[in-house]
Amino acid sequence: MIESKIFVVIIVLSTVLLGLAAYLFWLDRRVSKMEKEIKNNDAR
Repeated sequence: MIESKIFVVIIVLSTVLLGLAAYLFWLDRRVSKMEKEIKNNDAR
């Protein structure tokens, strides 16, 4: 019984951490794209 609860906690924590990592990766790509656009507009 306790082992199954531990597995549930591990699965939930893993899912949350993977979701957070994916969100941060997406956010980093978006910010990088915006920085490139700003740099290109300043060069004009």
